[in-house]
Amino acid sequence: MNLPDKFSSIYKGSCEITIDQCALNSKMRLADLLNVLQAVAGKHSDLGGMSYDDMQKNSQAWVLSSMRLEMEHLPQWHETIEVETWIETLSGIKSIRDFNVFLNGHKIVGANSLWVVLNTEKRRPESIAIPHNHLEKYPEKKPTIQNFSRIDLTKNTQFIKEHQVVYSDLDALNHVNNVKYVEWCLDCLPIKILQKNTIKAIDINYLKELTYHQKAAIFYCKNDKEVYFYIKLDETICFAMKLELST
Repeated sequence: MNLPDKFSSIYKGSCEITIDQCALNSKMRLADLLNVLQAVAGKHSDLGGMSYDDMQKNSQAWVLSSMRLEMEHLPQWHETIEVETWIETLSGIKSIRDFNVFLNGHKIVGANSLWVVLNTEKRRPESIAIPHNHLEKYPEKKPTIQNFSRIDLTKNTQFIKEHQVVYSDLDALNHVNNVKYVEWCLDCLPIKILQKNTIKAIDINYLKELTYHQKAAIFYCKNDKEVYFYIKLDETICFAMKLELST
């Protein structure tokens, strides 16, 4: 990934799609796209003085709470995408960060995300301790038609499988990395949905963290236009995802 070292409130980086990021149809996997967005957001935070190490001086870290992606299509092997990110709002315990993804100057993906400041010792949200007045915010610059939202948790879903958290699922905060939840769920989809690139929007809610060796249960329901996933620990929903399908 080609990421500039100079800070800008609207930040851009480029990425050539490699074979290890692609599925059978040579299209970029959604989980790998999310990893790229996370990397660009991380670099932007580093340059803006809000890196993981900067936040840890106050026992704080950013954790993803909700996200919405709207996609025209996914890039494919050998193509180079440009990722643009900016802060929409930042106040108290919350920040809204946005993304646009361009291919040959044409926008193919937009993402709207909510991040929360977590005290990594107390494991609960708290107001950010780092000054951020030097960061310009863009409340009027919107990447998606719809904003992130709370997913309906009352759908009648069926159990698919159980997953026990393994070492490779964890990140620096000693809990399951946010992309892993998405990956677990997408691996449960009928392959024709993934192969035909019929997912046009994704809503994601992170509700409760999972840690090493815990056993989570994945639940699912589908109709012609939508797919819902819940990941539960016992009876508690820890993660919810809604997929919107093209007709």
